[in-house]
Amino acid sequence: MKEEEIIEKLQKLGLTKYESLAYVSLLKLGPSKATDITRESGIPHTRVYDVLSSLHRKGFVDVMHGSPRLYKPVNPEVILEKLKEEFIEDIDNLKSAFIELYHQAHGQDLPEIWTIHGFDNTLERVEHVLRSAKHEVLINTPYAFLKLLKKDIKSRKDVLFVIITNLPNEVPEWLEADNVLLAKTGGAPWLMGSWIIGDIDYALFFGALPQDKRRERFYSFWAKSPWIIQNYMHWFYTIYFDNSDVVKPINYEALPKPMSLVNIRTLITVLKFAGIPKGIEVVGRHIDTKKTVELRGRIVNYEYTPLVANITVESGGKIWKVGGIGSYVEDVEGERFILLD
Repeated sequence: MKEEEIIEKLQKLGLTKYESLAYVSLLKLGPSKATDITRESGIPHTRVYDVLSSLHRKGFVDVMHGSPRLYKPVNPEVILEKLKEEFIEDIDNLKSAFIELYHQAHGQDLPEIWTIHGFDNTLERVEHVLRSAKHEVLINTPYAFLKLLKKDIKSRKDVLFVIITNLPNEVPEWLEADNVLLAKTGGAPWLMGSWIIGDIDYALFFGALPQDKRRERFYSFWAKSPWIIQNYMHWFYTIYFDNSDVVKPINYEALPKPMSLVNIRTLITVLKFAGIPKGIEVVGRHIDTKKTVELRGRIVNYEYTPLVANITVESGGKIWKVGGIGSYVEDVEGERFILLD
């Protein structure tokens, strides 16, 4: 790297041009007098002491007191590592501050939506969704793409998969797992594209698969926002799943308990096969007060339509209506549902 480029990059790190010149000169000279630094760097003699004092305050220079006074450059690896740590900490603090500002103004987390370019990049993001999910993964995609996810689906026995695809005649062995709920697409809605949703954290959407991955441009859309993803989940069930045929239910009795889910429609779909009453813990918020609430009781009923999804929980001698994220007519907005038996 040329010396001019080094000076430019040091200025990007917060040094002035004279400070950058002085530090580079010290690296070349070693411990030096101010007059030597002036001669090497071209910094005016009337400015050099102020520049060296500033470098000392910033941690780039050590002062060796004596007669004459010498200035020694701090090891670049030490100072750059310190700057990197401070820079990363500042970025993290700014990120937290920006998110908090947005949350205070809008009452919700800052949504993140990106366009992903390229089929391979999209596949990489989908694999990240499958590997990072903690509760449930919803997949609506052609079988040709689903097969690319075989390894990750087989390896995750600790999450629930709800999968819709244009299945071949028989259910393949790798989709026979107890934690896989498999449905065969009903047809027309299939033309609307693929959805891969992990918990309430990540979602990915894309259209038709490319015929030639090297020549065709391919784009997908990646979202990280509970308030957006809850709508995606709603569409997943009401547009796709409810218009498809279940060909392989989950084996609820064989699944480990407690079983944690984050979407109310996934919970009710499980209850349709598992039956009620069922013991449950609900973590959420009171609709009226917005205060955190934890219920422990039994599910005694549920309601499921394209517009409404909720469960009735008997807890502490009271009856509670519990909906999902964004609920406003129930008693509790449920954020996590833990089936106990």
